[in-house]
Amino acid sequence: MEKKENLIQFLLNPTEFFRKENYQKIRQESRTHLVTPLKVIAFMVAVSGLFAMIFEVRYYQHLQLEIYLTRLFATLIAFLILVFTNSKSSEKYSTALVHILLLTIIISSAIMIYLMPKTIVVNSQIVGLVIFTSALFLSWEVVNQIIAAIYYNLVFAAAILFNDQKIYILPNTLESLAFVLFMSLLSVLGSAINFKLRLQVAEKSIETEKSELKFKSIFNNALIGIYQTSLDGKIITANDAMARILGYERSEEVIGKDILTFYKNPQEREHLIELLNEKGLVENLRLTLIRKDIDEIYLKVNARLIELNGSNQKIIEGNLQDITEQVKAEQIRDEYQESLKKEKEKSEKLAQEALNLSQVKSRFLANLSHEVRTPLNSIIGLLSIIEDGNARSEEEVRQFISTARSSAESLLEVINAILDLSKIEAGKIELEKLNFNLRKVVDQAVMVIHQKAREKGIKIIEELPSNDELNFVGDPTRIRQIYINLLGNAVKFTEEGEIRIKVETENQNSSRIKIISSIEDTGIGIPADKISELFKPFSQVDGSEGKKFGGTGLGLVICKEFLNLMDGDIKVESEERAGTKFTFHFYVEPALSNILGKKSLTETEQNKAHSDSLQEQLDRILVEQRKKFRILLAEDNLINQKVAIRTLTSFGYQVEAVLNGEQAVSEHKNKNYDLILMDIQMPEVDGYTATKMIRKLEPPLNSVPIIALTAHALHGDKEKCLIAGMNDYISKPVVAKEIVQILDKYLGIHKNNPQGEKKVMDKASGLFDFNRLNQVSLGDKEFEKDLLGDYFKDVEIKLETLKEFISERNLKKVQELAHTLKGSSYSVGAKAIGDEALGIELSAKSLDIESVEERMIKLTKVVRDSKELFKDVIAD
Repeated sequence: MEKKENLIQFLLNPTEFFRKENYQKIRQESRTHLVTPLKVIAFMVAVSGLFAMIFEVRYYQHLQLEIYLTRLFATLIAFLILVFTNSKSSEKYSTALVHILLLTIIISSAIMIYLMPKTIVVNSQIVGLVIFTSALFLSWEVVNQIIAAIYYNLVFAAAILFNDQKIYILPNTLESLAFVLFMSLLSVLGSAINFKLRLQVAEKSIETEKSELKFKSIFNNALIGIYQTSLDGKIITANDAMARILGYERSEEVIGKDILTFYKNPQEREHLIELLNEKGLVENLRLTLIRKDIDEIYLKVNARLIELNGSNQKIIEGNLQDITEQVKAEQIRDEYQESLKKEKEKSEKLAQEALNLSQVKSRFLANLSHEVRTPLNSIIGLLSIIEDGNARSEEEVRQFISTARSSAESLLEVINAILDLSKIEAGKIELEKLNFNLRKVVDQAVMVIHQKAREKGIKIIEELPSNDELNFVGDPTRIRQIYINLLGNAVKFTEEGEIRIKVETENQNSSRIKIISSIEDTGIGIPADKISELFKPFSQVDGSEGKKFGGTGLGLVICKEFLNLMDGDIKVESEERAGTKFTFHFYVEPALSNILGKKSLTETEQNKAHSDSLQEQLDRILVEQRKKFRILLAEDNLINQKVAIRTLTSFGYQVEAVLNGEQAVSEHKNKNYDLILMDIQMPEVDGYTATKMIRKLEPPLNSVPIIALTAHALHGDKEKCLIAGMNDYISKPVVAKEIVQILDKYLGIHKNNPQGEKKVMDKASGLFDFNRLNQVSLGDKEFEKDLLGDYFKDVEIKLETLKEFISERNLKKVQELAHTLKGSSYSVGAKAIGDEALGIELSAKSLDIESVEERMIKLTKVVRDSKELFKDVIAD
């Protein structure tokens, strides 16, 4: 009863039993599904109509025309519908076409009943079966079946009503009518049941489809890769995320591929299979795969082993997540942690080193105080004795002065060592390239320590190659300092025995020679645990030894740094109470004498003897020349004033002194001095400022040569002086010969040979450093001539090029070319040209075009004067 009520309710309102959107969708699909059965029914009607036209006409000849037209009408309608169902609009009109076809069948049967009442049973049964079959066969709504039942009954009723009275008395007429009514009702109920069942199936199908779509959407849009693979590695199922992780666009591209081809390490796959066989489940396993584009990726995998469709075949299914960025972040974090750990260890090490260095520096300062105070006390004490007149004789005074001088030189050595170290640490040391003889350098170093060695009875043994094999090009000053420092230590720490000096040479190539040398003593030796500290600044073997033997602890450091500058190194071998051996090497270049030939010793000695015979005459003439010049000394220290005045007047100069820069400017305005010696650090107005003030005076006051006289001895101080407008630079303590040489240079005082010989060399002015030229040429006059000729030709070319660059305001090119000219000039001894080129280089570097133009005029003049100086040599 409930089913009936439900069926009745469905007939009255079918939408209540289904979701509205599903119902509408099923209705739309039912129209689409009507086309196929419509084709079948139309085809059957057309075929049966053709047969009816053939057989019924022959059986009922008296009505053959009416029968023929009726069947022809039904056949044509069925044929037209069959043709229309193959068009694009068939789905849209499918329901109407079914009704037309059913009406055609019903009407043609009704006509046959009208024409032949006796066929009422047959036609009613045929049409009833067609209506009922349509209810089951056609997937259309119940309302359409009801409509079909209605016009089915109406048409049959009309066929009976329009017939004559005889039809009512025919046998089975009532049964036929009852059959029509029953089939109508049955077709409606069958159609309702059929449609309802179809709706239920369709709705479940839609829900299943939606569920599948939802699952597929989740499957394909998941951020993690989902997959199934066989045990041998074939990919069975994969989503798009899995494909993207492996470097593809769609899942179809990876399905069927071998997952093993993506593993960086195939052993990881074997390990995964082992874990699955053992546990059946793997979680958060990290794997390394190679993408399609060869990029390396890191994955986190979850997998399990399952049986496929209840069979014994097992597959692996799971998911994987790309954690490449996470792994890289972890690697960076680990690197940072490792770096922090190293930095911490480094900081702790540096802190410990700083603590050790602080202690070392404290010992160094104590030693330094001793090294400085000892000679100072000696100097002050001895000078006090002389000042008070307590010396017993002139001989004792000379001894005191000699001792004071030695103490001052000792103090100067300490200061020079500290300055050398500061220059080395600042990277400001530049090696020279001079011709020298290594035997002479070693002999000079030995002479420095010879007296102390003789006092101790220490024998000095030299094992050097022949003198002719020891001519090189390099920095003899630094090399000599290395030997002096090492020999000084050897003498200091050796009480008896010997010191052995060995030198060997080793040719590397045509332009490079390796010097291997060693200094071995029989002294107290060095403890093994102290050897590593030897070459650190301020380091000494221990405090007690430092106090006993003295020293700053800088000598070995300076040696090592000088050797490093010459691409060399030093090592030490020592045994306590047995002695120490320092072995070191450095590189030099072959000397020009090896190429040009060696000058005979006889000729050299003759030249030297000839020069000595002229020296006394030259000195007297120079003193007379210097008396014509007045020099102003700006120095705030009265002691330094006295020393400088006494030194300069002894060489013939007229000297006056002031205490600061302001007084220097004022005195120069009033007296127009020939040259000014300017200290840098002075009260009120310093040397830099005073120089700038003088350069702003009216000519000719502003062109006076100004020489810096200062204790500033670091690299870069000379450049500061030149930028300020000074002409040259002398560092304290002053060596008399050096300052006189510079003053003669700027005052134009020449060494005129009274006998008229050696014209060029006797013009030893400030234009040229003849000692330097002689070192380069090794006294070979032919080589000097060629060298100077090529040099002045090159200078003329560079001079013209400089003028072009200045006119173009190309200061960078000016700086580069002036730097080149400076180097070549200093190399041959053309120091005046080199100084002016240096001034142009610094002015160009400071972008001071006015200064460049001014110095260019000076450069042109010194080039002309220098050529004039050598005109006879070049002409010859």
